[in-house]
Amino acid sequence: MSKIKVDLKERSYDIQVGANNLAELGGIIEKNKWGKDVFIITDPIVNELYGDVLRQGLKNLKHCTIEVPRGERNKCLRSAASLYTKLVTHSAHRDSLIVALGGGVIGDLAGFVAATYMRGVDYLQVPTTLLAQVDAAIGGKTGVNHPRCKNMIGAFYQPKLVFSDVQTLTTLPAREICTGLAEVVKYGVIEDADFFKFLEANSKHLNTKAFASPDTLRASLKVWQIIVTESAKIKARVVKEDEREGGLRMILNFGHTIGHTLESLTQYEAYNHGEAVAIGMVAAAKIANRTTNFSAESVARLVELLEKLGLPTKVDGLPIRKVLKALEVDKKVIAGKLKFVLPEKIGKVVIKDDLSLTEIKLALKEIGCK
Repeated sequence: MSKIKVDLKERSYDIQVGANNLAELGGIIEKNKWGKDVFIITDPIVNELYGDVLRQGLKNLKHCTIEVPRGERNKCLRSAASLYTKLVTHSAHRDSLIVALGGGVIGDLAGFVAATYMRGVDYLQVPTTLLAQVDAAIGGKTGVNHPRCKNMIGAFYQPKLVFSDVQTLTTLPAREICTGLAEVVKYGVIEDADFFKFLEANSKHLNTKAFASPDTLRASLKVWQIIVTESAKIKARVVKEDEREGGLRMILNFGHTIGHTLESLTQYEAYNHGEAVAIGMVAAAKIANRTTNFSAESVARLVELLEKLGLPTKVDGLPIRKVLKALEVDKKVIAGKLKFVLPEKIGKVVIKDDLSLTEIKLALKEIGCK
């Protein structure tokens, strides 16, 4: 079991990363006296796979499971309102505990509900996807989507604990592993060149094939535990320095400026989050090649790694004008200027808000927009 502290003074909490440890969570909840009753918010598939394992550890606590339909389109105010109603129906109070069991959609939605129900109740993040374990569950960003923009409505609200069991990765489809790896690659680019090299060296093993036999599974879980732990360390350091995205934390948006736009323009169907971020990282790298002296060799390394991991690096003919219009309402627009996170080299990025429209258009063309 690895333990990483997110140091935020009175809001500090741990990230615990292990394998086959989900049943232990109930004992941790009891030991810390985090809730008189527990409300597990999850989706039907995750509930079927891991709900019983989690509930086994809650046998000494009153608990209730609430399911939310799967999919990004259900991360919305309508779903939040439905959850409020169910919490009221089951007499949830300020001393109740919400447990978000699932991927990023569940974590964002359940966290937002925890932040706003009765002006805030305690909650835990129990991420079951790679994307959530390395990124979405860490840092206290909660929220729902607006029809015109992803994550437009939300709150910064820290959990009491992030509890990751990498065994849950073994039941993920290959595409879900890929989408999480996009965020993992991001960490290498923004802060850790050695971690980026580790991913390059192990890229052929970072897929679902290793889950097929007991021998390769054991070795694979050790690698995944390293990946989740190292990613969590990087994000925890950034969040410690900038909890509410006032400066440094913006570097975590590498690839997300254009990535979020691709998601929303295609109604969250053509690309999942990691796929969109992968394309967004390539666009940012190409902009950086012309503006921050990010080398052509480094651009090529990034593209090669993403493609080896099974991630897209281009779009298919999305209109440039639509992308530019969507960027106008991005959350990263401050004082009328759109902020981009651009690499200077592998392991170091800068934030720029003075890009010309020509630079952005050229990058969009290079990733396949028309």
